[in-house]
Amino acid sequence: MRRTIYIFTVFILLCGVALAAYAPDGLSMAFIIGMEVIIALGALFGVLPVMQYARGLRTALKGIDRALEHRTGSAWTMLETENDFFRQGTLDNLFHAYQSKLRSQRESGQVLSDIDEYVNDDVLALHSWQSIIMQIPGTLTGLGILGTFVGLIIGIHGIGFSTVNAALASVQTLLGGIQVAFYTSICGVILSLLFNFVYRMAWNVMVRDLGIFVESFHKNVVPPVADQARYRESRSLKQITELLERLPRNPGFSVSNAGLTGAVPGGTETEQILMPQIVSALRDGEFVFLLQPRYELNTRKVVGAEALVRWNHKKLGVLAPSVFIPLLESNGYITKLDQYIWEQVCITLRSWIDAGLRPVPLSINVTKTDILAMDVAEFFDSLVKKHRLPPRTLEIEIAQNAYLQAADAVLDAETRLRAAGFRVVIDGFDGDYITLAKVDGIQADAVKFDLRRTDGGQSTLTRAFEQARVLKLNLFAEGIENMEQLVTLRKSGCTEGQGFFLSKPVTLEEFEAMMNGDKA
Repeated sequence: MRRTIYIFTVFILLCGVALAAYAPDGLSMAFIIGMEVIIALGALFGVLPVMQYARGLRTALKGIDRALEHRTGSAWTMLETENDFFRQGTLDNLFHAYQSKLRSQRESGQVLSDIDEYVNDDVLALHSWQSIIMQIPGTLTGLGILGTFVGLIIGIHGIGFSTVNAALASVQTLLGGIQVAFYTSICGVILSLLFNFVYRMAWNVMVRDLGIFVESFHKNVVPPVADQARYRESRSLKQITELLERLPRNPGFSVSNAGLTGAVPGGTETEQILMPQIVSALRDGEFVFLLQPRYELNTRKVVGAEALVRWNHKKLGVLAPSVFIPLLESNGYITKLDQYIWEQVCITLRSWIDAGLRPVPLSINVTKTDILAMDVAEFFDSLVKKHRLPPRTLEIEIAQNAYLQAADAVLDAETRLRAAGFRVVIDGFDGDYITLAKVDGIQADAVKFDLRRTDGGQSTLTRAFEQARVLKLNLFAEGIENMEQLVTLRKSGCTEGQGFFLSKPVTLEEFEAMMNGDKA
């Protein structure tokens, strides 16, 4: 296929030469030569780079195979210091940037980025001038049409019938103009079709090779972010469960005595180990919350924060939500934990106001289980009255899956919360407007676009925010993890966002310092 593309490219250039050589006159030849120059530039800056990318991707595939054959550790260990992985300048520069990012992420213990954040068809399209190359077929057709008009104008301009000889000359001039018109237009269409066919074929071959490379890289070198996250959560839960199992148990504990119902994925043994510890931790105040700041992206001013629960275990230290949230969601106990955290957030807001601080709104998470198990609107209304808080100091984030799975109950809660003065935000939006639009009657104040649930590419972000403007949705971002995403969000018109690139979740004391202006 690749050899065929090169042959077709040479064939088009030879066709242009032949058409210019057989042009009926100098004017037609000038138009064909102009088309030939454009095709040559398109082949040089469009087709050739794309084929070089395809060759580089195949070279990288062979490099992965060699690493797998000779490795003593992971394939990444051998590729980490590879300087000519693709043996193609653009791809190697992108890979060097990816290597640097991964080193930083490994040092900080973060989930490793996907290779297609750096090597993808959108990026390669920019480097190969695709937006300009795609204009060439239209330009060739346009030159052909221009030649048509020029030929007709020349033919018509020379018409004269004053004498017989003048009439005969006029006919010859008219026929010559028509010949120019037809020849240039036909040549323009032929060359346009041929170039478009070759470029499209080259691009599709490159995209295919890119897909094969990315699949092999994810499979053998660095797994996708989603797979890494699942593995980490599974490993973390297993380690914590093993540690908790060594601690003294409450022999009288049972799920039914704790007022819990429902099955637990993974078996009852995990539940019997975790639940006594969770119930005790809730009673002893071991569950706390951190705050992840939300920023105005252009000024980097803190405009809000999201409360994120953590388990500050007295013996094991701070435990991530992935250890206990899935279990609590499965048996319904999540509502008790949520109510406790909501109360602590309100207590914190009241203490800030009493201390003379002007707090930014704090977001709290509400699940489908919360909405189905209790009157959420009434609970929050009583909560802000109890702590003498303006409703706007709390933002209620309702998960997108709650809207999709329990639409009637969620929409009723949304309406009543907004009527009581609370700001309601749809959390965990993945960019699928069509699915969200199926829930008729949504009136949320804003939608939080989770970049971790998309490919994070520039075109994806741009399309998402363009669609938000069309639908008149207030869309802001979460999961911002690199400068490229931040720059794209700013260009797309996104005004607010949060993520580890801007700030990790911080303690109450650290956040108070941010509100006081002691930290950027």
